[in-house]
Amino acid sequence: MANTDGLKAPDNGWLHGRLGTIVLWALLIALESAGQIATKIGGDQLGQMDFTLQWLQAVLLNPGVWVAIACYFGAFFVWMLILRRSSLSLAFPLSSLVFVGVLMGSWLGLGEQISALHWAGVAVIVGGIALLADGEPEH
Repeated sequence: MANTDGLKAPDNGWLHGRLGTIVLWALLIALESAGQIATKIGGDQLGQMDFTLQWLQAVLLNPGVWVAIACYFGAFFVWMLILRRSSLSLAFPLSSLVFVGVLMGSWLGLGEQISALHWAGVAVIVGGIALLADGEPEH
């Protein structure tokens, strides 16, 4: 591809192509889902405590809380990279795939029971995203 000077534009590598976009989305969904699951684990480990200085200290010393913070921190930067290459009107609805990731993670990782209604909700989310993506104009 040539730029305005007639020179060949540099190849920015796989990260800037379709594969890079897919990797970024997978990373975002994984980080956001892991952050939610780590928050749940951390909260369960803290148990029932009143909002006191001891509770705050327990929160700050809880590994699940730190894993969650790291996941959210990483997800923030991945989200910024995604938004640089996608329209917000498509990216934000696609981010609802995190609901699917959290549901799968809570089922597989935490042993939570998932009802048929929840699975139907997953199907609706995935179907809605497919409709949105199909209607997205080519760049």
